[in-house]
Amino acid sequence: MIPKDRRVVKSKWVFKIKRNGIFRARLVACGYSQIPGIDFSASYSPVINDITFRMLLLAMIYFGLTGKIVDVETAFLYGDLEEEIYMECPPGMMGITSAQVLLLLKCIYGLVQAARQYHKKFVTILKSIGFTGGDVDPCLFVRKTKEGICFVGIYVDDNLLIGNSKAIDRTIVELKEKGLVLKIEDDFHDYLSCEIVFSEDRKKAWLGQPHLTSKLEEKFGNEVKKFQKYKTPGTPSTHQVRELNKSLCLSAEKQTNFRSGVGMLLYLVKHSRPDIANCVRESSKVLDGATQGSYKEMLRVIKYVLDTKTLGLKIEPDNKPKGTPWNIVCFTDSDYATDPVTRRSVTGYVIYVHGVPVVWRSKAQQSITLSSTEAEWFALSEGVKEIRFLTQLCESMQIQVVRPVTVRVDNTAAIYMSSNVTTTSRTHHVDVRTKYVREYVEDGVIEIVFVRSGDNDSDLLTKNLPSELHQKHSKKLLREK
Repeated sequence: MIPKDRRVVKSKWVFKIKRNGIFRARLVACGYSQIPGIDFSASYSPVINDITFRMLLLAMIYFGLTGKIVDVETAFLYGDLEEEIYMECPPGMMGITSAQVLLLLKCIYGLVQAARQYHKKFVTILKSIGFTGGDVDPCLFVRKTKEGICFVGIYVDDNLLIGNSKAIDRTIVELKEKGLVLKIEDDFHDYLSCEIVFSEDRKKAWLGQPHLTSKLEEKFGNEVKKFQKYKTPGTPSTHQVRELNKSLCLSAEKQTNFRSGVGMLLYLVKHSRPDIANCVRESSKVLDGATQGSYKEMLRVIKYVLDTKTLGLKIEPDNKPKGTPWNIVCFTDSDYATDPVTRRSVTGYVIYVHGVPVVWRSKAQQSITLSSTEAEWFALSEGVKEIRFLTQLCESMQIQVVRPVTVRVDNTAAIYMSSNVTTTSRTHHVDVRTKYVREYVEDGVIEIVFVRSGDNDSDLLTKNLPSELHQKHSKKLLREK
């Protein structure tokens, strides 16, 4: 008997023909027919942080480890249900009546909570075989045995295993013993749609996104082929403004193309192209109010990306002994009150670990600042937050970090505020962030050091620079394939 407060979840068959000609049919639940609070209470399932992904690549190169990609087949069928779910019988099921329904004992594809329940199941299995972690990044786990160390990064059912060969092999065997069906890729060169190319001695790597670049070329190639070759991705000293007069905005079709282009560029920024971060951030401000000028500016960025498609993230760790604690250096910068409408400033920071850029951000500040010093202080505090995450991440990976962490800032007043208590009318309102940063300075967690504006790498992330400065900073982050 089905309880009165329950609703029967719909089901359907999904048919697919494989490349080898095999015809497959899969029974799935129709998640749209589930009732929130009854058929599921939560649906969020985490994936590995992009910073963690780069840290694993760095650890792989620095410690001379190997990598494999382990795919869990039919992953969503492993999850244990926490709710009582009834599903209608699929068409073609023999020996049933129209009044009968199925009571699901395990997860099935299509359920809203399927990904979440699989993640919980997989984490439980990892912990049962001796892995620890999941506190700093819920998708990073580590185990150290006599065979060596093994890191596991989880991205839904695609798992990145980094470690000593024997440790990885033992992990795979134990996962199979737990009943998981695995597909192993020994040649680790592509993960999360990113291509990783290692040098012959495997002490350096190039990370790029050629699949995404090809999609950009396929979608916008005809529109940019007559454009000149640009030395910078964005027009220097320009800012995007959202158009409120809809008659001056792009047509609905072109606005959709604009959003699609900006979305693809944002994913490039996420993994491999920090050099275009600021101009893409500017374009993202006008996703629902772009003009022809905004569209042309986006096409300029795409043209630059296509002309420099051999550029990728430079992963070249400092050549230091393996037992040396990892060195973290952070550059922070701001561009004061540059938004013509909101007058918000821009925060930019880049963090290197052993000389490898692992964190970069370009974003508008959440509140309006009243001076350039306050804007720099805001950017500094945001960088310190990322440093705290990075140090905790290193600890979870059983890696020591050099203390204090060096933070380079090009504003002397902001440096003064970090070590001197003041209550002047210009700074006394900057209260919580002041205490937050100063506490880490006093505890020896960070050390704030002055850097000339021309040598501040994060300058690339706060404004559209002239070609000479842009090339100077981007060379520290990127290299040719």
